[in-house]
Amino acid sequence: MYYYEFLGDKKETFMAKLITQDDFLNRIKPGQISTNLLDMLPDTIMCIKNLESVYVHVNHAFAATLQKPAEKIVGCTDEELFGAELARVYVQDDKFVMTSEKSMLSKSELVTYRPGIVRWYITSKIPIYDENDLVVGVAALSYPSKIPGADGIAGPMQSVSKAVEYVYENVDTPVSVDELAAACGLSISSLERYFKKHFDTSPGRFIAQVRMSRACELLAEPSYSINHIADLMGFSDAVVFSRSFKREMRVSPRVYRNQLKSLS
Repeated sequence: MYYYEFLGDKKETFMAKLITQDDFLNRIKPGQISTNLLDMLPDTIMCIKNLESVYVHVNHAFAATLQKPAEKIVGCTDEELFGAELARVYVQDDKFVMTSEKSMLSKSELVTYRPGIVRWYITSKIPIYDENDLVVGVAALSYPSKIPGADGIAGPMQSVSKAVEYVYENVDTPVSVDELAAACGLSISSLERYFKKHFDTSPGRFIAQVRMSRACELLAEPSYSINHIADLMGFSDAVVFSRSFKREMRVSPRVYRNQLKSLS
């Protein structure tokens, strides 16, 4: 692609010189096209992560969806922001882009906003290089999906959205896979197929992870005893709760709470 560059002190007397796109971009003063420009996008969320998939930059729209200031998001991982149930999918895509050095374009992706508001976004990711052409991270851009249908979502995507919403709405109650499938009007096999496609996990594991994410939030509140949290989460007693928590989090609720205290 070529552009005409106009030379001369006056508009009336100028010469046109044909230059390439690379020539033009290389002559631009550094910093003029920057992340500040992306902060002006009203409905498009943008972020940059490092090799460990830790956030190093988010735009205003991203921060607004999480209802947190950007400085509270930078330095966090997806698991800390969205929970393990979605973080696995996001990080998996990050690793693919960074290791293959191939862009991921226009992928339908489910994004949740606590406490359980679900929306579909179209996401693209590209690898980010340093001055030595080594991959140092990934940049992502996502905008709301405009698929026709109820609430802008149609077909299988609508069913998955209903399933996720149902899990979050009943996070304090043990939900069976049978119950979840019935609530969404799906067969168990269809539900499992959709969850495998969009979350790379089973509905049962998704339910368990969402519940443990909620338990982690409650454990961050020192006024709640572990017995009380077990009761709030619908477990028969603290022993059953502790066993379920350790199965998902690899540590007991008490150890997890102590870790939170030390971080604070």
